[in-house]
Amino acid sequence: MNLFTRLNKRGIYLLTGFTLIIIGISCASISNFLPDNLFPNNQEDNSTEMEEKFTFIEGVDCIPDITSYEVGTLVDIIDGDSIRVAIQGSIFEVRYIGIDTPEYNSDQRQAAVEAAEANKKLLSSSLLYLFKDQSETDKYGRLLCYVISNNMFINLELVQSGYAQAKTYFPDTSCASTFKQAMVK
Repeated sequence: MNLFTRLNKRGIYLLTGFTLIIIGISCASISNFLPDNLFPNNQEDNSTEMEEKFTFIEGVDCIPDITSYEVGTLVDIIDGDSIRVAIQGSIFEVRYIGIDTPEYNSDQRQAAVEAAEANKKLLSSSLLYLFKDQSETDKYGRLLCYVISNNMFINLELVQSGYAQAKTYFPDTSCASTFKQAMVK
């Protein structure tokens, strides 16, 4: 290899390195002119924004992490405290945390039907925001969730309206006292 070829290779490497440095500096300079909300600088800013989305809803302060949730759409109502939800193209059964409604195959069949109808009315045509407590699923494989829809905390609404009873299932107990207090009203 002659001297000219070696100089050309070194020149190409130097030129490439210099170009990359210039591009990096340019990108950093351009980013100063972009809107602040285009690229959130830290998770705390984003968390505050998400937290404000739900804080005006009665009772949600008991949910352990209001900034972490899944968004789903209602597929159908199973009963007063269980639903089927589509999340990112998959169907899941969801069991509401901390409440219990009468079962269809019990002597409280009419109350079970009424609870399912109330559940259906509360969830009509809106996105569902699903929050976990400690556990992901129950022994039947259902997702365990606190549910917010139509600007209502559905678990709490069912208790307040008398369609559900507060029921504690350890370890998912973050909203147990909120639900028990709602039963007294």
